[in-house]
Parts: sequence; structure tokens; C-alpha cells
Amino acid sequence: MVSADEKELSRVVRSVSSADYWEGRYRSGGNSGKGSYGRLAVYKAHLINCLVHREKIETVVEFGSGDGHQASLFAIPHYTGVDVSSHAVDRCREAFGKRPGWDFVTAEDFVPSRQYDLSLSLDVVYHLFEDAVFEQYMHRLFAAATRFVLVYSSDHEDPDRAVHVRHRKYSDWVRDNIPGWRCLRRFEQPYPRIGDEDPAGSSFAFFRLYGRTNTEVGDSAAIPGGAGSGL
Repeated sequence: MVSADEKELSRVVRSVSSADYWEGRYRSGGNSGKGSYGRLAVYKAHLINCLVHREKIETVVEFGSGDGHQASLFAIPHYTGVDVSSHAVDRCREAFGKRPGWDFVTAEDFVPSRQYDLSLSLDVVYHLFEDAVFEQYMHRLFAAATRFVLVYSSDHEDPDRAVHVRHRKYSDWVRDNIPGWRCLRRFEQPYPRIGDEDPAGSSFAFFRLYGRTNTEVGDSAAIPGGAGSGL
């Protein structure tokens, strides 16, 4: 149950845009959050790397690359990280500047002059407070991909104690607003958050893999958590 004080704090935080929140967080020395570190980061990277290898994916764009710690675990030949925070982008350019085939750009400067095999969204959807920002983000996410879109997020509308979190039933929105795509796999979270508990290394987020309507994906058993998972 979210208290009145928590609701008021949430209102104050959301008086600034989600983009301003993250720019301020990174400029003040903050990072992308615990989901980009520890066993959750290792789990996400392992699943993504397995998918990239299995499906022979060459080009990947991530919308919401943050401080780059999660990306540092990726084995991706050609990667573009896009973020609303210019400070985070500058940090990533410095950290990965010598990695061939990798580049980072602000969301404002991103020009969709090409498409990518895979478009990634990791722990971003539920951080988008504004409806218009959410819809623009989702359209851009799917428009950038030729083969797959992989989303790691919650998928419900329950309130959350964290003031910078707004859960969304994004899968319903995709179904109703993104024609030509379908959910290929849902991957169960191996470290689920139980109830109101918030132990380190657990999450309410999980993966959904989308593909073009005529896209098939290889044996899901070759991807962690893929075997027998429903949509």
C-alpha cells in the first residue's frame, strides 16, 4: 500500500520530466540502478548474448543505455547506445571509445538513418512517467528493428513505492498499436521480487521477445529461461 506521503513525493518528483530526472541523477553521481549490476545484470547479459549468438544478430540498438555498466557485459559486434542523458552518453563514449563498432548518442540526436537486427529496452518502460513520452519511446523502439525487439520490464499497472517508477501494461499497448509484430517468447524472471519485499538482486521485470509477424526464432531451450515459456 502506497502512503499519502509517498504519493505526494511521487507527485513532486514527477513535476520534472523523466528525462530531467535521469540527467540529474547521472550528473549527481548516480548510476543506472541495481538492475544494471550484480546477478541481474549478469542474467540479462547472458540471455541477450545467447540470443545474439543463436540468431546470428550483428547490429543492436539499445534505447536507455544509461551508465553503460550493463552494456559492458554484452558480446555484440555492432552496438548503438541511446540515452536521454547527455552526461551518461559522454561517460559511455569515454569508457567504450576504443571498442570497434560501438557508439553512443543522445536520444535528441539519434537519427534513424538505419535499422538494426535487434532493438533493446532494459528497465526503461516503467521509468517513463509521461504517456506521450512512453508512446514516442515505444514507436521508436519498434521502428528501429528489422527482426527482433527485446523488452525487459514489468507488465502491470499496480502502484509502486519507488517515486520514479510507473508500471504499465505495455504488452497490451504493443498489441493495440504496433501492427506487424507478435510476441515470440516470454522469459520467466529467475530472481523474482516477492510481494513488497525488495531484496538485493531481485526484480519485478522480465523479458518479452517480439518479432515480425512472419519471424521464427530458434530453439528456445538454447536461450536461458526460454524453454516452455508462454506468451
